[in-house]
Amino acid sequence: MKINSVTIRNFKRFKDETFNFDGNVVLAGPNNSGKTTLLQAIATWSLALERWRELNDYQRHGGAYTKAPIARQTFYSVPLRAFDLLWSERTLDSGIEIELTIDGESVAMEANHESTEQVYVRPSENVCPEWLRNLDHSLKPVFVPAMTGLSIEEPVYQQPKIEQLLGQGKPGDVLRNLLVETHHNQDAWEKLVNSIGKMFDYQLLPPNADGPNIIAEYQHSQKQKQAKFDIASAGSGFLQVLMLLTFLHSRRGTVLLLDEPDAHLHVILQDRIYSELRAAAQASNSQLIIATHSEVVINAVDPRELCALLDTPRKIANDEEKASLIQSLSILSNLDIMLAVEKKNILYVEGHTDLDILRAWAKILNHPITQFMEKPFWKPTVSETRLQAKGIKAQDHFESLLLAQVDIRGVQISDRDGNENIPESQEAVEGKLLKLCWARYEIESYLIHPAVLARFVGKIVGSNAPEINIDAMKEIMKKHLPGAVVDDASNDHSYLLGAKAKTVLSAILEETGLQGFPASRYFEIAAVMQADEIHPEITQKLDAIADHFNL
Repeated sequence: MKINSVTIRNFKRFKDETFNFDGNVVLAGPNNSGKTTLLQAIATWSLALERWRELNDYQRHGGAYTKAPIARQTFYSVPLRAFDLLWSERTLDSGIEIELTIDGESVAMEANHESTEQVYVRPSENVCPEWLRNLDHSLKPVFVPAMTGLSIEEPVYQQPKIEQLLGQGKPGDVLRNLLVETHHNQDAWEKLVNSIGKMFDYQLLPPNADGPNIIAEYQHSQKQKQAKFDIASAGSGFLQVLMLLTFLHSRRGTVLLLDEPDAHLHVILQDRIYSELRAAAQASNSQLIIATHSEVVINAVDPRELCALLDTPRKIANDEEKASLIQSLSILSNLDIMLAVEKKNILYVEGHTDLDILRAWAKILNHPITQFMEKPFWKPTVSETRLQAKGIKAQDHFESLLLAQVDIRGVQISDRDGNENIPESQEAVEGKLLKLCWARYEIESYLIHPAVLARFVGKIVGSNAPEINIDAMKEIMKKHLPGAVVDDASNDHSYLLGAKAKTVLSAILEETGLQGFPASRYFEIAAVMQADEIHPEITQKLDAIADHFNL
């Protein structure tokens, strides 16, 4: 039996979300995107159904099934200190519902909060009693977290204890028990031994469970002395693979929920592990649901088996979309995804200073974009994820965002930096990204205005300093600029197309007594401008942003 879909309501981060599967599936997304939560939800469905079936009461009473209690100490699918942490936003107004479609049959389990220490579970009233009664040989999903440290000693555990430790994220505490379980099935054991030998050139020895603690050992296949080693002496990568393959060969015909199976693995092993898992799952008639953000694993997966978790689940259709997903995982942060969904618009500018200058102009003009500019979703036109790393271009970032929010719209405003070949306006990414470029050298070029600079210097220097009027400011400016530029600030003189305005402004401000005034504060110059002093091109750019964002 295979899971076809999962619908999760009011469980942890998911208010109401549906995931559609078609055989094996690899869940790919950044950290904290909900991959593990989905696996835990399926495991919780399985635990709830198992506990309810212990009542052995398959009849509805008053239209509803009898409720079964689960204490927090025995709730092994999710480690919790209090049950309210299981509810979305810790809101207990309604119950949790997890619905699995299995071979076309929908089976929903409900959980209702009783206290911080207990919940009640039961099937939804529309679940068929006949299906519940005949479930004896059906699937039992098993949640397998990433490998933790292996315990030094491990006694033989009963199955409930094994499930509890796995739910607590402690697979290293039960690995030897899993080996004992596998060894009881000769066919499964031989396949496990062959897989380990092929991948590591190690010979796995039969475990010994006769004493107070299980002894599990291996030896090097090619070495003549054949010394035996406890599995605890092996590397973390070997233990991770051993755990995964042991589960697959010991739990035949089930659904394995694997959380980051690539953890602890070298990239070479990461490349091989999915193929090995997939082959083993096919041989054991099992289904794999895997959570990962490993680019290597994603590369090894058929696109049709990929599901991207970038805010909402999305199935990947082809290799092109798979490449976009891999790029997105290397580019996007969780905050990017959250803001893309919330804001629906993103602005790309050169940096903080450009953003502050635009914000000041919009406020002076009382422009429709003003409210957006108060708390915009924005990024630098080229951003570095780490020091001296190759920057991420605005268009690459925007294309990655489209996987998370298909209807997002973006505007990029760039400095010209003396390049006359850049058009002032162009569309990209099927018209969803509007690229604008200043006609002058850079955004600070539009701050070169005698009246504005005189007003700004007077505000900063204060009444105790000699007054700098417009005429005095013009005289200072003409030492650094052509007279035609100073006398007509609204004219797009060719000098302003090729001159770096920040250098000119710095020299002018120093001569007025503002030595070392930082360029990061140039937005304060914009803030003292009057509406009729703002160049018409600025209004045009703000209009273009508002129009593209439908503001």
